[in-house]
Amino acid sequence: MNKIILYIKRRLGHALLAASGCLLPASCDYLDVIPDDIPSLDHAFSNRTTAESYLYGCYSFRPPIGRINENEADPGLTAGDETWQRYLVAEGSEENATWPGSQIARGEQNAVNPILNRWHHTYAGIRQCNIFLERIWEVYDVESAERQRWIGEAKFLKAYYHYFLFKRYGPIPIMNVNLPIDASADEVQVYREPVDKVVEYISALLDEAIIDLPYPHEVLQGTQAGRADKLVALTLKAELLLFAASDLFNGNTEMASMVDNRGVSLFPQTKDPDKWKTAATACSLAIAACHENGKALYTQPDPVTVAESPVFQLQSAIRNVIGNRWNCELIWGDTEYDHGRLARVAGTRLIGLEGGTMRWLSGEWAPTLKAVEQYHSSRGVPIKYDKEWIDNGWYENRYKIRPDASSGDEKYLVEAGQRTVYLHFNREPRFYASVAFDKGVYYGAGWYKFETDRNVKYANYLNLGYAGYQAGVAYSATGYSVKKLYGLHAIQETNRVDAGVFFPFPIFRLADLYLMYAEALNEAEGPVPEVFEYVNRVRQRAGLGDLQYCWDNYTNLPGYYSNKENLREIIRQERAIELAFEGKRFWDLRRWQKITEFNVPPRGWNVTGKTPEDFYIVTNLPRIPLRFTVKDYFWPIKESELYVNRNLKQNYGW
Repeated sequence: MNKIILYIKRRLGHALLAASGCLLPASCDYLDVIPDDIPSLDHAFSNRTTAESYLYGCYSFRPPIGRINENEADPGLTAGDETWQRYLVAEGSEENATWPGSQIARGEQNAVNPILNRWHHTYAGIRQCNIFLERIWEVYDVESAERQRWIGEAKFLKAYYHYFLFKRYGPIPIMNVNLPIDASADEVQVYREPVDKVVEYISALLDEAIIDLPYPHEVLQGTQAGRADKLVALTLKAELLLFAASDLFNGNTEMASMVDNRGVSLFPQTKDPDKWKTAATACSLAIAACHENGKALYTQPDPVTVAESPVFQLQSAIRNVIGNRWNCELIWGDTEYDHGRLARVAGTRLIGLEGGTMRWLSGEWAPTLKAVEQYHSSRGVPIKYDKEWIDNGWYENRYKIRPDASSGDEKYLVEAGQRTVYLHFNREPRFYASVAFDKGVYYGAGWYKFETDRNVKYANYLNLGYAGYQAGVAYSATGYSVKKLYGLHAIQETNRVDAGVFFPFPIFRLADLYLMYAEALNEAEGPVPEVFEYVNRVRQRAGLGDLQYCWDNYTNLPGYYSNKENLREIIRQERAIELAFEGKRFWDLRRWQKITEFNVPPRGWNVTGKTPEDFYIVTNLPRIPLRFTVKDYFWPIKESELYVNRNLKQNYGW
């Protein structure tokens, strides 16, 4: 691939690429000498095999979904308000974030060298897709049907890369075709296009791709898993139009000053409610196609662990929505990354590990108290509204240790005879399936039963506990870890840890699409029956009753869901719960313009405490205040790009 990139650079010229704002990676030097034996583009399109390899190269530019702690990380996992992390402290200096996403969360983004900048890389991917579309017709030994499928894939990727840039940077230059070598100086000084034009372009390109893309049953799992199909493209279009209808892009008056040197306003200044109708229609079409092609919410208990309790059976089904690869709910998953590393920072140490083995299981991807409190009560309503929680004083005392130890069926949730805070009792199944907490039962990782030689284990986050502050080389900064992304079949032994079965990190899954539809339809038409239907499908899979019944019977606010505004709040909380730790909330908060949520100081427990009384003290985590402002809704365009292309308008505030 690098050889082909170098060849492209020789053909097009580094100066032209820079001027167009579509740079290839800066580490490549235009003056590199290319040996005669390096394959050229002519070679890349000389036969079917090399052309398909070039198509695989188009896929290689996909954004890093599900990657957590590399320089090419997914900001959705660590730059939002769901999790927090420990910091490395150099002697004589301030705290330093160890993950780049956390730097964004702390307001450390900059325009000189933007954190997690993907401008060059993604435009290079678009350029490669354009080359493929231009030259695939030269390949003599590709059958017509396969050629059309490949064209559909390249168009999809081209649309996906434009959409990825749109989410990060807002209005962007559209790169529909590559500029010719003899382009004039004016031609290469490209402009950012207005929001509506960008959305229209991506949507139309996806429509073209959908015609040629295969159905999911035509994608061979063994050799083609992760490649695009019709359902993937339909779901991407639904999400694109959902973003376009949301406050950040629809009548955003905070961006009124975003006018380029042509006098073109880049953000529409008047809200268009019809955009929600368009988004709802796209979601409905995607759902219908998913149903026609066998997609359904995943409900199967894990067949290997054979859980002895219905509690564990439900938990295993919820966890395997992510961990059971290519299950019926997954629409598109990331296959470019070994998610064992994600499991390493999500997992909880349940036994003593030797020396270097500790490094392979840190549990430092730490849910905040805010994320923990989002989960419903066991009766399916927010804990602050549950009558039982209010009448018994559980909500008021949620941060206090419950004086009586767990007993009865609580043994399936909290270690028998142990005490923990009220917050950890009487919660919904998704909480126990997704979050590891002190004294909580940890079903899985080789321990699946009670009263056998493979007894279930319990998380111990107290200082000096197996998962505690001083127990190893890394630790949870909040006293929680993400159980949801740690596989049921992972292995923990004294001298060995194993992340378990590979799984493709979910980019799109059906529950997400259901909740997108419910949101768009509520915004378009208000609380019509179909809105409740799709929210309730997700709740029912999680073991909860219909939201209308639960609100009417378990809160003092019967009928609370009967207007658009309150139902909007309910749907947003369902998204926060169902899609927790999957990288969605980071983008949701942006498109909803919930700037205050990013500035709420993350909280956790006092992880240095060695006793429950010392541990269960609510603690504000950052010593440096969070600084999320309006400008942080979008990535800055790197300043050096603006020097090369004077027609590029910098994002607001940078």
